Amino acid sequence: MKSKLEKDLDTKELNEVIGLSKKILKILYFVFIACLVLTIIIAVQKLNILNIILDFLGVISPFFIGFVLAWLLKPIVKKLNNKIKNNTISSLIVFSVFVSVLFILLYTFIPTVYDEVNELVGLLPTWIERITANINNIFKNFEANGLNLGDFPKKLLENITMFGTDIVKNLPNTIISFVVALFSGVGTFAMGLIIGIYMLIDYDNIERHFKKIFPDKMQKDVNHLCAKMSEEVRKCVNGTFLVALAVLVCDSILFAVVGLRAPLLFGLFCGITDLIPFIGPYIGGAAAVIVGLTQSPLIGIATLVVCVIVQIVENYILQPVIMSKASNIHPVIIIIALLVFGHFFGILGMVLATPILTILRVILEFTREKFNL
Repeated sequence: MKSKLEKDLDTKELNEVIGLSKKILKILYFVFIACLVLTIIIAVQKLNILNIILDFLGVISPFFIGFVLAWLLKPIVKKLNNKIKNNTISSLIVFSVFVSVLFILLYTFIPTVYDEVNELVGLLPTWIERITANINNIFKNFEANGLNLGDFPKKLLENITMFGTDIVKNLPNTIISFVVALFSGVGTFAMGLIIGIYMLIDYDNIERHFKKIFPDKMQKDVNHLCAKMSEEVRKCVNGTFLVALAVLVCDSILFAVVGLRAPLLFGLFCGITDLIPFIGPYIGGAAAVIVGLTQSPLIGIATLVVCVIVQIVENYILQPVIMSKASNIHPVIIIIALLVFGHFFGILGMVLATPILTILRVILEFTREKFNL
């Protein structure tokens, strides 16, 4: 028999109230996290912390490069270690293979890209003349049909001519600055490779010393959280780079087939810009299409078709297959993060948005499990 108190209580309504309260708490929790993240972003931007961090990373960039390489290659070393049973030998083998593949790629790519850049530089004045002439013809057709555009055509052509002249005039200094930066970057990367091999051999000890910062009672949680964050971010990074590599290869081959000048250069540019989620492919494709149109309308249209086809293949085949095990974040959240990070930190912020979101997702999931939220 039910007691009087149990009869007076409507258990169904009580459960509904409890369920609603839990949902409200979850919503407030996520709102609090979003506000906290936004506050941190604004503080970083206002206090110029990002520039300080970038300057600091610039100073210690060889150590940063070495750590990233060691972090990326460590899973391969662990798998090889299961057979060889010697961490040093496994690390040396994996690092030697990585450096050899990198050298072969650079030895293959650099001469071709250099020749294509030289060709583009030589054709730049001709392209500017063609663009100016085509725009002038379009405006003349408008005027012949009775459409009066006033001084707009004249000002536009003057601006295009001035822009092209500035590019040609500043091109030698730009090339010299690029070469100097390239040699400096090569030296930094070479130092990073040397540091990377030592970090890869001693990676477990480095990780162990880092975790000792936290109290002993937190070690289990820290180990679990670090392992999960490393796993998820690695999936995200590996998936992104594989997709970008596939775009580079497909675009380079198809650009060469349609007759676009410097196909490898523009394929490389499309692959690099593809690292920027959502808008990156359009940036790389637009540059290739513009150059194609300066050659001929047919090549320009064919280049556009290639960009569209590669983008469709990426969105409906490459992304689902390669990124299926990567960060499981809703596209709307990624778009919002891109807008926020892009507004405060520019292109760099957009590139880092997805990995940062992945880390936040892991931390939030860990917090919810830990405190039963």
